[in-house]
Amino acid sequence: MRAGRRGVARCAAAAFAALALAGCAAPGAGGRATDGDAIEVATEDGRLSRLARDFYARLENRRFNSISTFQDPGLHELFRSPEAYQDYYADLAYDLDVAHFEASRPTSVVVEGARRESERRVVLEVRFVGENGLPLRWWKVELVREDVWERDDAGRWWIQPGKV
Repeated sequence: MRAGRRGVARCAAAAFAALALAGCAAPGAGGRATDGDAIEVATEDGRLSRLARDFYARLENRRFNSISTFQDPGLHELFRSPEAYQDYYADLAYDLDVAHFEASRPTSVVVEGARRESERRVVLEVRFVGENGLPLRWWKVELVREDVWERDDAGRWWIQPGKV
């Protein structure tokens, strides 16, 4: 009878270890495309992949209800005009507020997919994750947006804001 209990204990320990290791798997493991992979597959353009990865990385852990984030010149450079940037920023800040992101701050920004609409137009599906700003809510909040990127005649990619 003791041997049976030891066997069950070993099986339980092995199952627990397997679950713990599965939780430590690297992002993108399990056949899921990483940020850059999804973009490159849809566009066959490594430059857009790098631009998007860098842009969305700059959005992580930034407060969008803060003037310092709004004035960050690194965020402006992928918009054709100051007005386009202002429209995009206002729309994103509003969406984060409505989704109850604590301090309007996404802690993780991931490109989940890319859809090519034309030779010069790609739509990226972007997931923002952050802490819940509502009282007594310990779970995370998420926001999924579609951002439109367009390439001009010179081959430069720009973010096109949605209509506010």
